[in-house]
Amino acid sequence: MNETINDINKLQKITDRISKNIPWNLHVASALDELRGMIKEKQQQLSDFEIQNMSLEQYEAHLAGRGFTNDI
Repeated sequence: MNETINDINKLQKITDRISKNIPWNLHVASALDELRGMIKEKQQQLSDFEIQNMSLEQYEAHLAGRGFTNDI
């Protein structure tokens, strides 16, 4: 997962550099959109990994934070 975190950071740095240093045009906008999509995918992979590796107590707290409770 460290590799995924590093990928996210690298993609974010590239996105920031492009958006700050290259004049806007359609190609730049398209590239930035693609980079942001890649960042989002990597973040989803990281989130999925974290959820899969949670303890039962952590998972219950995670679900409770999303409105699910254990009240039956």
